[in-house]
Amino acid sequence: MRRVLAVAACVLAAVLVPQAAFAASVPTVGGDVSRYQCGALPVLGDFAVVAVNTGLPTEQNPCLAEQLAWASAAPGVGHARVDVYLASANPSPKKASWWPKGDRTKRGTVVHSPYGSCTGTATRACSWVYGSSLARDDVHRVTGSVGRWWIDVEGGRDGNSWSSSTARNRAVLEGMVSGLKAAKKKAGLYAANAHLREVLGTVPASSSIAKLPSWAVAADQDAALARCSGASLTSGRLTLVQWTDPGTRFDHDIACATFAKSPKPKIAGHYSVGSKLTAKAGTWAPGAVRLTYRWTRDGHAIAKATHRTYTLKHADARHRIAVTVTATESGFSRAVEKSAAHRVRA
Repeated sequence: MRRVLAVAACVLAAVLVPQAAFAASVPTVGGDVSRYQCGALPVLGDFAVVAVNTGLPTEQNPCLAEQLAWASAAPGVGHARVDVYLASANPSPKKASWWPKGDRTKRGTVVHSPYGSCTGTATRACSWVYGSSLARDDVHRVTGSVGRWWIDVEGGRDGNSWSSSTARNRAVLEGMVSGLKAAKKKAGLYAANAHLREVLGTVPASSSIAKLPSWAVAADQDAALARCSGASLTSGRLTLVQWTDPGTRFDHDIACATFAKSPKPKIAGHYSVGSKLTAKAGTWAPGAVRLTYRWTRDGHAIAKATHRTYTLKHADARHRIAVTVTATESGFSRAVEKSAAHRVRA
């Protein structure tokens, strides 16, 4: 993920068309750079993402200023013209070049972990303070306008290390999110699925990581377009997908488009046992979108109820019925819309 170059703007010319800045009616292509491109910057695409660090979160990319200046000339088509990404890790207190001894960052800022006070040991509280300190240091390293700050999660490569406790690892990222939020920066999550599971385990819905936008990884161009419509890393919108050209080893990034129209579905029919309900998905754009349906009872999925119509059963009496419509299309982030819930008469 770090041995990368940016893509030329014409890579997906057969698929993608120009559009106004920040409009996302079609997917567009950019690229990301790091210390591996020092002195050899590639052709600039529609947008760019720049590594703030080397492989280690405590070390700065030696060409950061040069690469940020290069990225700032991107047109910002379909995405903010410049994003950055931050390395992350959770070394033990013995391995870390710096580790908190209390509730203060490396720069001395007092912070308050949701996991209690840090005592200088390998706890969730200290892991959170460590993460908050990493992000706050990175904020001071970057100048200029940045769209999103992606937190890069990689398992054991490039010298970064992680705790055997996924809970403590999640605390590091939650601390980084808090540090970015304190600086009024927008956070995102960047990872391959396997690394995410290895490092973070299952991310609970209560975690500040859970709803972050995602930057995922795919094998090639076609897979990247298809990956846009797949599941996100957590519950936030899948925003970027990276793939590598095997011939050049250049890394490219698709900015997944969003649907121009994504109406809230409605339900037609009578809410009484034995009646047939019909989901009215409305008009989506683009029109080629694929729609799937899931009926729910009091917010829980009803087994095998995955068609546009649903016949109410005795088990539905006195419960609230709704339908969820999911839209997918290659190159577009999947969209989920839920209808209002209605109580079924006994």
